[in-house]
Amino acid sequence: MTAPVASWIWRWRQLVDCRPGEGRALFWSFSGFFLLLAGYYVLRPVREEMGVVIGPENLQWGFTLALGGMLVLVPLYGWAAARLSRRRLLLAVFGCTTLVLAAFHAWIAGGVALPAALALFVWISVFNLLVVSLFWTVMADSFGHAQARRLFGMIAAGGSTGALIGPTITALSVHVVGVHGLLLVAATLILASLLCVLRVADAGGRGDHGQPVGGSVFAGLAEVLGSPYLAMIALLAVLQSVVGTFVYFEQARLVKAAALTAESRTQLFAMLDLGVNLLALALQALVAGRLMQRLGLGITLAAVPLLLVLPLAALAVLPALATVLCIQVIARAGGHGLLRPAREALFTAVEREPRYKAKNVIDTLLSRAGDALGGWLYAIAGLATTGVALAAVPGVLALAWLGLQLGKGYRRRVTVPADEGGAGRLPGA
Repeated sequence: MTAPVASWIWRWRQLVDCRPGEGRALFWSFSGFFLLLAGYYVLRPVREEMGVVIGPENLQWGFTLALGGMLVLVPLYGWAAARLSRRRLLLAVFGCTTLVLAAFHAWIAGGVALPAALALFVWISVFNLLVVSLFWTVMADSFGHAQARRLFGMIAAGGSTGALIGPTITALSVHVVGVHGLLLVAATLILASLLCVLRVADAGGRGDHGQPVGGSVFAGLAEVLGSPYLAMIALLAVLQSVVGTFVYFEQARLVKAAALTAESRTQLFAMLDLGVNLLALALQALVAGRLMQRLGLGITLAAVPLLLVLPLAALAVLPALATVLCIQVIARAGGHGLLRPAREALFTAVEREPRYKAKNVIDTLLSRAGDALGGWLYAIAGLATTGVALAAVPGVLALAWLGLQLGKGYRRRVTVPADEGGAGRLPGA
């Protein structure tokens, strides 16, 4: 090995705190999340365009149908997780996702009618939570407590790097391939992601970690209801969805009022995603791991909600689209860059069955329940932009409090060793 290469590897390991024996798993994890979120962020502007076609006055129905889709899919996922090995579960979930995207491509190739727009909006809202939840479940199954605190930020940075590429692909190619063509691009990226995640799944964990988890189809919901720790994680996810939905609906209303063309709206959403993911990448690569190790998961979880208080107050004073877009950048970048890695690390402190089942219920069903709740609250309240901002402030303060409480709960469950190193999984992980 030449001196420049050795020096580069040493600096890279110092940056990410990667220990001997972890490099290969980190590479495939980073690459898998990179491709997965690149595929999703090709689709996200498509979903936003479908939301505009549906109309902000009807979006609560879209979120309600997404919740209905989760009510169907979560028991199916629980049944599959109880019976399929980790490899077969990945093949089933990722494979079905790409087949459905191919079917939607055929459906909307001739134009987007309201039923197609609603169905595609619902599917993208459902699938992204399912596949991302499964990805992080495999990560929590393959890395130990200390590894999660050190490496999950960098793995999440892989996703944000992909999330930079996805909107770029959309912005540059939507006028060439059309909205329907983007679905096939996303399906290809998701299949490539599967190949990377399988490398981690086949090598990660010990003993029976690759085998079916067994148990009841509805065990995930029972685990959430029976564990105060999991219930608090669930409440955090629901409240985060409610607050996010309020801001999302206000964004949709103000974008529609701007009277842009469909292609221009899709391009605007892609550029918004680009800004979000640039900031998220910086937070994941440079801040998240260090913050989790030095200040703990509680402070990491509380930081973003507290940072949102001032921008929301500014929105109450300056109710404009530009202010809403700034809040979206801060909230979503902070959510991906700090909240998500910290929340995923919380699941290394639970047993394997709730890691697969309760986590999936929280990430999918309960998150979409929060979206639906937020959508109906927004529609019923009929608030102007100033009212939306003022209503969101107590929500973000509650999120900060929940984050601090979860940090305490995590510390009670996990004894943090003096040396947080070690390439293998820790006992009980």
